[in-house]
Amino acid sequence: MFTRIVNAVEVVAAGIAMVFVVLLFTYRPARARLPYSTTTGAAPAGAAIYADHCATCHGDRGQGGIGPKLAGGQVVARFPNEADEIAVVTNGEDGMPAWAGTFSPAQITAVVNFTRSGL
Repeated sequence: MFTRIVNAVEVVAAGIAMVFVVLLFTYRPARARLPYSTTTGAAPAGAAIYADHCATCHGDRGQGGIGPKLAGGQVVARFPNEADEIAVVTNGEDGMPAWAGTFSPAQITAVVNFTRSGL
C-alpha cells in the first residue's frame, strides 16, 4: 500500500516538474510600457526599439535593473560623447549584447538619441 502512495506522489511530482519546465521555456515577459504611445508618432523614433529590446534590462523608463540606469542623465554622464555610447550599443560591452547584426546604424543612433533625450 505504501509503495502505491509513493508511486502516485512521484507521478504527480514528475507532472508538476514537466509543467514547470514547459512554462519556463514558453514564458515571455510583457512588453514594457512607455509613458507615451509608440504607434501614434508621439514618441521618438528609437522608443519602439527601446521598448522591445532594451527595456527588459534597463527598465521601461530607464530606471535600471539588470542593466545600468540610463534615465536622469545617467547615460550622458557615463558617455559624454554620443559616439562612445553608439559604439557600446553597436559592439556590446560588459554584459551588454552587440546589436550591430540586429539593427542598422540609423536604428542604433535612434535608440541612443532616445536614451539621451527621451528617458
